[in-house]
Amino acid sequence: MTAASRIAADPHAVIGELVAAVEPDLPAETVRTAIDQAVRSKSAAARLAHALEGDPGLLTSGRAEGPASVERFIRVLTELGAGHIVRPPCSRCGKLRSLMNTDGSGRRICSSCSGFNSRKAAGSGWSCMSCGNGETPSYGLDRTGREVCRYCFKAQCTEDPAADLLGYLDGLALGLDEAVLRAMIAEVTGGNPSVTRRLLWDLQNQPGLLAGQAHHHGPKTVLLVNRLREAGAHGVPASKCPHCDRAVRLSHSINRLRVCGTCYNQAKAEPCKWCGRNRPVAGRDDTGAPVCNTCRNKEPSYQEKCVVCGRVAGVGARTADGPICAACRKPPIVQCGSCGKVRACLFAGTDSPRCRTCSRKLEPCTDCGRPSRVVARTARGPICENCWEKAPEAHKPCKQCGTIERLFHYGLCRRCAADRQLRKLLTPPDGKHHPELGKVADALLNLNPRRTLLYLRESHTATRLVTDLAAGTCELTHEALDTRMTSQKDMAVDYFRAVLVSAGVLPVRDEYMVRLERWIEHKTAAIEDPEDRRLIIAYARWDRIAHIRRRARGKPISANTGEIAQTQIAKAVTFLAWIKDQGETLATCRQPLVDLWLTSENHQGPYSARPFVRWAVRGKFASGISIPARPRRIFHRPLDADERWTTARRLLNDDSIETRDRVAGLMVLLYGQFPARTCRLTTAHVIHDENGVALRLNKTPLKLPPPLDGLVLQLVDIAHDHERTVMLNEHNAPWLFPSLQMPGRPVTSKQLARRLRDIGLPTEAGRCAALLDLCTQMPAAVLQRLLGISPSAAERWSAGAVRTAYAAEVANRS
Repeated sequence: MTAASRIAADPHAVIGELVAAVEPDLPAETVRTAIDQAVRSKSAAARLAHALEGDPGLLTSGRAEGPASVERFIRVLTELGAGHIVRPPCSRCGKLRSLMNTDGSGRRICSSCSGFNSRKAAGSGWSCMSCGNGETPSYGLDRTGREVCRYCFKAQCTEDPAADLLGYLDGLALGLDEAVLRAMIAEVTGGNPSVTRRLLWDLQNQPGLLAGQAHHHGPKTVLLVNRLREAGAHGVPASKCPHCDRAVRLSHSINRLRVCGTCYNQAKAEPCKWCGRNRPVAGRDDTGAPVCNTCRNKEPSYQEKCVVCGRVAGVGARTADGPICAACRKPPIVQCGSCGKVRACLFAGTDSPRCRTCSRKLEPCTDCGRPSRVVARTARGPICENCWEKAPEAHKPCKQCGTIERLFHYGLCRRCAADRQLRKLLTPPDGKHHPELGKVADALLNLNPRRTLLYLRESHTATRLVTDLAAGTCELTHEALDTRMTSQKDMAVDYFRAVLVSAGVLPVRDEYMVRLERWIEHKTAAIEDPEDRRLIIAYARWDRIAHIRRRARGKPISANTGEIAQTQIAKAVTFLAWIKDQGETLATCRQPLVDLWLTSENHQGPYSARPFVRWAVRGKFASGISIPARPRRIFHRPLDADERWTTARRLLNDDSIETRDRVAGLMVLLYGQFPARTCRLTTAHVIHDENGVALRLNKTPLKLPPPLDGLVLQLVDIAHDHERTVMLNEHNAPWLFPSLQMPGRPVTSKQLARRLRDIGLPTEAGRCAALLDLCTQMPAAVLQRLLGISPSAAERWSAGAVRTAYAAEVANRS
């Protein structure tokens, strides 16, 4: 363990060892007591340990150097009986005092030398701005803000500033009793004459402080305004943040203006050293680099043992009993604004505190009327999350572009906020603009600004990837992105790649084929037996992948095709391992053992090993064995005819269902299409001419009846909005059912089937009912030409069907 890691893990032990080397007779408990009195937190103890580790002579040399905690620690040790440790005096006056300041050269001085002697020193050039005397030191600021001497300051003071302030407030006709005002002044000023005098001077110099301008002065002015409002004073508006214009607690200062915590954090935010995200600075390391709160709590030097749960974690709060973690920290106990009970409440600093029970309680939304979780409370009443997106109270003009919409944060719309965050991350260290990085920013912003913001804020992988692109440590290529994959399905990298491909920044490639090849490499690397590994690699490369490429004919494969190949290869690995457990090899395996494999209950899907066995027999790796074709599954019970047509009518007429779900469901109920085929339809499959709308499912276009043709044209119009996006299909045509997660790709068959189940449509039962009905109306050859099903499947569906209606129609034609 390095010295830095030892200090981060246990700074108290490191300090104890350094003190023991100087004071061997001093008890360890006394040293620990001195550390607890000198520093309050583990991180402060770590900084003290770093200072003493770097210069152990600070304990005995008497030099007034290092952080202030060194002098405090030495002072406490000498008070507890340390004899060899030397307390450092002030480097200017030589007196033994608390050394809380520095003289500019790194040497520590006392507060008297910092304030009095520094201004009295020769050549300082100071003189009183009232009387012009330069011999008397500065005393403070007078009522007009000028720096004056003691005599001029006292000349402007009165004997009882509290009475003067009371008289001033009483003359404003606030509608409050004198007793209430007197108690309020005592609460706000704490009985301090200096604070009272300064507050009185501020109010007299700027009467508008009580009329909405309280943020121009100190926290006492804001506190006075809040207390006056709570007491019911007339004509005293709430103090608003000058940056975001919200009536919230003004807890911080920026350029002598009181602002809210959100605006302060936004103004003071810096890129975190560890995660790279632009976050408020919660701490700094030894080099001064900023660290955000999330990363700080993960650092061992900032973690302490919680006195409640006993876990070692980041400190959420400090109590009289000791530090507590964030999980054990309880909100302030106030009166709940909903139930009226005195409990631990969230939003305790606002006008509407809520206990946890009331925060989770469902309330009727003012707009939609449905019982929902409340996300906003307006003058009209509570608003749910869905309605808040459209509520007029949530829409405000963006400070940068003026667009009126629901702002994302800091007064900026989604696009402006995303643009600022993304451009900041993509700025190289040298500050030079690179055109390829501009293309990356435009691709992310033009697709979905809100998702880009969430993507950069929530994903550490995405932030690192973007910053590394800016720094030049990661190239903008598919191969470089592949090296950033932390797992087989790294969603952060996959989304980034899909955005760049759809925008034309990266070339198109068969992503599911690449993913399959990467999976095969990972799967075979885990096989311990070299002979089995060589066999599986040959089977995967020369049989499965070759078969997929022949069928694809240069087109990108689907996700379902890759998943089927993975299942077959994984089952081949399982089959070889099972044979070995039976004491045989693939060359010595015989049919009875294969039959036992098929009937074994220790594994599922034994028939998926059939392609591997057939390949092994053809390649002379095995002989005399075979796995029959999977027993044909029993068809799902078809939907009842009435239920089928009822569902079809609902999909045709219910506008509350999304258009793509309606079209996909009707393709199942009317034409018996698999979701796997429906999801890969593009605008190139739709034919719209003077004869109507047709859909090319196979060689012969299928004419669509109304109102299904109108729904399909709606999908085409929606898809044309993405015409500038590069699509992963042979025609580069927009998908009718695009993926919501990956731009440029279609929705997967599993996702589409799940969406259909959510609207109450069982796809298998609906498909069976549709094909059985169609087989009674037309021959199998016609079905094959229109719907694209195989001839054998068409014959099976038509085997038991009676086509009297079709025969009668043909007879009528003649």
